[in-house]
Amino acid sequence: MQTRKSTQYLNNMFDKKGVFKNPKPLELLTYLLSLHQIDKDMVVLDFFAGSATTADAVMQLNAEDGGNRQFIMAQLPEKTYTVNSDGTEVPTKGGKAAYDAGFKSIDEISRERIRRAAKKIREDNELTLPENFDGSFKHYRVVKPIKQTLENIEDFDPNNTNLFTNMVDGFSSQSLEVAGDTAGEDTILTTWLAKDGYSFDTNVEEINFGNYTAHQVENNRLYLINEDWGADQTRELLNQLGTHQLEVQSVVLFGYSFNVAELRELENGLKQLDSKVTLIKRY
Repeated sequence: MQTRKSTQYLNNMFDKKGVFKNPKPLELLTYLLSLHQIDKDMVVLDFFAGSATTADAVMQLNAEDGGNRQFIMAQLPEKTYTVNSDGTEVPTKGGKAAYDAGFKSIDEISRERIRRAAKKIREDNELTLPENFDGSFKHYRVVKPIKQTLENIEDFDPNNTNLFTNMVDGFSSQSLEVAGDTAGEDTILTTWLAKDGYSFDTNVEEINFGNYTAHQVENNRLYLINEDWGADQTRELLNQLGTHQLEVQSVVLFGYSFNVAELRELENGLKQLDSKVTLIKRY
């Protein structure tokens, strides 16, 4: 009964039958989450997101009690079609309705469900919706660099003082050939934050050194990713660290954006500070 009801709910939401079969019961998930009323700031992880019913339930509950629960939905981009030998796309047996509706993978359904659910919650609770209700989400992909980016990395020469290839751009959405408009700097920063153990909602502050933008996390790490770092930026950074205007334990930089002279000057300058600041170079 619960599954049938959830299927009808989803059909109504997408104005089409069968976009996703047998979704998780929304009311059941909302009830289970409500049992943990003591923690209205918890993070809910669903490693098999499907149609993102769990995200819908989290937002429903936040709208009801003013909670600040967050969700992490993980879903493989399972295709709703196969490709014939002649290159034509053919919907899978269970994916025809979704494919006909314009969804070529399950994760596309997940994201659209969240958008539509948030819109519906706003419309249904216009007068009572808590001020802190968000209803938005960030989309993260796991993507392998393309061949050209890997070749550029392999051929990189740190002794070259005139680098003609911007290695950062190789990690942009356009260069990686995926949908979106994410800059290479954002891709690298997000990857490093995950590598360094920071959560997805970690506060990242932009710090400007002249016309150069760096990223500071939790008064702990300063990330330098883009090119165009020079002597002026090094002097300003050392001044801020030396006068305690800026407090960090380590500076992490994207080695491909720095030549030998820039690296040596920055490294020597950090060693002369009274407070210990570690320089981490990543390639």
